[in-house]
Amino acid sequence: MNIDLKNRFIQCVDKKNIKKAELFYQEVEKVHLSISGGDIERFQSSKESGYSVRVIKNNRHGFSYANNIEKMEDILDKAINSAEVLSEDNNWTFVENVICKDENFYRDEPSIREKIDTLKEVEKQIYAKDKRIKSIREVTYEFYKVRVNILNSLGSELEYNYQYQYVYTEVGASDGKDERGSWEFKVGKTWYDLDFNDLISKSVWKAISLLGAKPISSQRAVVILPRERAQDLLEVFVQAFSADMVQKGKSIFKNKIGEKIASEKLTIIEDPNLEEAFLRRKFDDEGIFTKSKEIVKDGKLNSFLHNLYTANKDNVKSTGNCVRGSYKNLPGVGAFNLFIKPGEKSEEEIIKSTKDGLYVFNLMGLHLIDPISGDFSIGADGLWIKDGEFVGPVCEITISGNLKDFLQSVSEVSKEITFNGTVVSPMLKLEDIMLAGK
Repeated sequence: MNIDLKNRFIQCVDKKNIKKAELFYQEVEKVHLSISGGDIERFQSSKESGYSVRVIKNNRHGFSYANNIEKMEDILDKAINSAEVLSEDNNWTFVENVICKDENFYRDEPSIREKIDTLKEVEKQIYAKDKRIKSIREVTYEFYKVRVNILNSLGSELEYNYQYQYVYTEVGASDGKDERGSWEFKVGKTWYDLDFNDLISKSVWKAISLLGAKPISSQRAVVILPRERAQDLLEVFVQAFSADMVQKGKSIFKNKIGEKIASEKLTIIEDPNLEEAFLRRKFDDEGIFTKSKEIVKDGKLNSFLHNLYTANKDNVKSTGNCVRGSYKNLPGVGAFNLFIKPGEKSEEEIIKSTKDGLYVFNLMGLHLIDPISGDFSIGADGLWIKDGEFVGPVCEITISGNLKDFLQSVSEVSKEITFNGTVVSPMLKLEDIMLAGK
């Protein structure tokens, strides 16, 4: 942490005689790079830092933020003033006497020039892979390096860092009769974690495979969600597992602790300390140490995710799931490494065992799912499976139902899993799903 910022905070807190105050400092380095037509479409490198101050005065919580250390006293005053106009709420608290540094070390990155050359080669190879590839919107790469310091007046001082990066491409294909598009996304901690060969192969395969896609007749059938699409669906449930959303009446799992909410095939774990975790974390953004927990075990809901505030409201202990995201944000609730426990069958075995069903390429409209009722109606396309084989592309499909039923319908979970995000999943096979077509 900037020593001047730290000293100013301590001096101002002492001067104002504030017994409970917290400083949250964040520094973010970002690189954005996009390639189009063999040229650099955009290159941007930036570094942003800022801090926020929270105070608890007379059981009232105040908050303010800035990016200028000269304004520390003003920011503290604003936090105090905001606390004074709010109602008393004794659920706000800070951790006491926690000292910890969570330092992550990463392999040195190649130069920007080397990255540019690789991205240009990726674009070139996508075009060369199949003559039916007619367009690439762009090949986009972003890199983030984050450092956070937390200091409070109750004897706590913590620090952590992490980095991640991703590459994304959107591909268009045409056979003269039909035009289709698809996209592919790869994430990693380091540049060397990004599988460019797989990015090239899958982006081309998806776009080409969808050429000639036709609607299907409406029916109930098996749906297979590959890892990426199962991950998209699981991300919807993170908010439903948040105690904050439960307390606000915005979760389908309210009052469901101890009940069976999913297939016995599903065990959902959150383990921020797992060695292969994408963002390994010893403690959360309030300084609470993280631990492994089974949110759902064999289909039964065991617990919700808590920060200090929600835990105090429910008279339980924090689960170490406070997430800030930015110094401009108040403490929220989120997951650091949430995943569905892998099963025993391979992805190939799951596909081969499917008599009739949809293998999903893309899901559209997940953000429109009602978090309270769980009702949804989302678009999809992909490949149709017949007797364990892909027999042709399908499109204009609407998958409708309720999230609760979706969870209950899982019949198989693959043994393969890739920890490439804060929420990940193996392949899922779902039975008897309503597919609306022509």
